[in-house]
Amino acid sequence: MKRSFTGLVALLATCTSMYVMAEETDTPVNQEYAPLEKKAPIYPYVTQFNGIEGYCIVEYTVTEQGTVRDVFPDYCTPIGLFEGVSVESAKKFIYQPRIVDGIPKSVSGVQNKFTFDLTGGGKRTDVGDDPIKFSFLKPNEQRSIDKRLKKGDWEGLKKYALGRKSINYRMLFFAGYAELMMGNSDAAYEFIEQFIFHKEEEVPFEYVTFSALQTLVAHYYQSQQYEKLIALDEHVDIWWFRLIEPREVNRMALMIADAYGISGKVKASNKRFKQIVDRSSPAAGTADPFVGMARTALGL
Repeated sequence: MKRSFTGLVALLATCTSMYVMAEETDTPVNQEYAPLEKKAPIYPYVTQFNGIEGYCIVEYTVTEQGTVRDVFPDYCTPIGLFEGVSVESAKKFIYQPRIVDGIPKSVSGVQNKFTFDLTGGGKRTDVGDDPIKFSFLKPNEQRSIDKRLKKGDWEGLKKYALGRKSINYRMLFFAGYAELMMGNSDAAYEFIEQFIFHKEEEVPFEYVTFSALQTLVAHYYQSQQYEKLIALDEHVDIWWFRLIEPREVNRMALMIADAYGISGKVKASNKRFKQIVDRSSPAAGTADPFVGMARTALGL
């Protein structure tokens, strides 16, 4: 089975480019942003091998220099498969910057849709709309974990997880969760931190990571460890996990924004409050209390 890739650009604002040439210079006074160089992502091998198709819409800011920053997956399906390669590809895009009255301006809210299609023979797999949960836990590992969770066998879960952490580093989270359920909070957070801040492995986009982030963000905020919370924000882009549970991500983002403000980093704090407001749907803006809190913090 061969694959073909199609990249489609969806720009939030489209305008006719207008160039007003100043005397004795080729620099435009006014210019709309436009793509100059785009690179298609690599089709994930496991996804391709299993005949899974889909797409991913990423959102980002085009800077004054024409580079891309603040990339996050706005909507992807199936969830959990194409986010990583799409974000990494978008980070390498090059644009001609927007220029207004001779001054380069950044443009936020720009979107690009990556479509992953398969061509040729072979069976297509329909995985449905649900997120891919625990995609890197083997079936026997998942069964063993579920068995101990159901029984409330926390000592057994800890022993099982620590026995397999060298094979699958995600087990560090389950060891931490077991310690937390046994009331050993210091040991619990240490294990979960080892998973998130692993020295050799990337932070995976999975439900287990989402659960770990929920635990650490709340712990750091409640225990007033604001520098640790800021370090976590710098290490992991929590906006990826908005695809799993947007309201919970807004809650975490609100605590992170407040941590920046308490630490005297007002600009960074306001940026994150604004992200909560800007990235919420119109319906969520009225139903989600965390969006309302962010708007209040911004004086909106």
